[in-house]
Amino acid sequence: MYFSTQELLKSALIDGQRNPKIASYLLFVAAENHPDKASFEEILALNEKPLLGGIFPEIIGEGIRYKTGFALVPLEERLQVACFESQQGIVSPEAFRHWLEEQPVEAASVFCFVNAFWSEKTTFLHALYDVFGPFVNYLGGGAGSLSFKSFPCILSNQRVIERGAVIGLMDETVQLGVAHGWQPISDPIKVTQTKGNTIVSLNWKPAFEVYRELIEAHSQQRICRENFFDIARSYPLGLVRLDDEMIIRDPYATEAGMLHIVDEVPEGEYIRIMHGDLHSLLKGAKEAVSSAFNGQTAEGNQVCFDCISRVLFMQGDFQQELTFLNQTQPMDGALSIGEIANIGSASLELFNKTVVVARWKKTN
Repeated sequence: MYFSTQELLKSALIDGQRNPKIASYLLFVAAENHPDKASFEEILALNEKPLLGGIFPEIIGEGIRYKTGFALVPLEERLQVACFESQQGIVSPEAFRHWLEEQPVEAASVFCFVNAFWSEKTTFLHALYDVFGPFVNYLGGGAGSLSFKSFPCILSNQRVIERGAVIGLMDETVQLGVAHGWQPISDPIKVTQTKGNTIVSLNWKPAFEVYRELIEAHSQQRICRENFFDIARSYPLGLVRLDDEMIIRDPYATEAGMLHIVDEVPEGEYIRIMHGDLHSLLKGAKEAVSSAFNGQTAEGNQVCFDCISRVLFMQGDFQQELTFLNQTQPMDGALSIGEIANIGSASLELFNKTVVVARWKKTN
């Protein structure tokens, strides 16, 4: 359900308290003109049912892309919601284990939303996988805005937090589709020095020097600091993985010969320069939908987490991707800054420039 104003969202939450078929909520909020923390917590206080979600650059509500407003997804399944807020130090697996001991259900699927600009998000996701392992399906995304500045953007029941994440356990198994459509244009390159989310050197040379040489040879365009974002959006990095689709990383700026990346690229890993066009990205979206729906056409529960950088790349043509996402029923979801999922029995990953589609049957 999409709501354009806070008042309409309030009314929906109040009405939902009287509906016995609604057990939980997912809530996706568009970053433009979103309520401040205090105002939002007043709205969330109207709801007594489990709720989790986040504030994202844009959202998908009832199959339509929006820069403002709210997408509220009522669920028949009761989620077990836990919020992890970091004041200082790092999140440890022990915190999860302590919480899990108190939970009455065994999870089959885990929703997860993190602040995309929280410095501990990678540690959090590693801890999450340490606890649940490969025995559940993960889905979610990175919240925040294209200002690339951190702010309170994680929703957990009646709270809005900044430095942290929220998870929701569900005993229903989701079917996932994860794809991106980017193809490699270079041989593997070793990541020889990093600093946080910055790549300092590739193959023992300044990272931007290596990246620029390969891109200019392929594109026949000059790339520099001033036009970096416009050109780099067509040339992400692919983390090399054996037997699995490469994990995409999104460079967004260069400075002093370094590459700034939306998410971490571990030192010592191998990457390849990737490239795509509208056709290849739409093919990826089609594959994600096909995997999630697995030939089923009956109405069910569904959500998607589609990278906002795919929207920036496709621009007006993103409507074609929405057509794939809406092919059985209108989709709800978030246009996120990083997508959280696992592919088959593979480990939990944080993706960029990727589309994640999830579907599960209705309980009744």
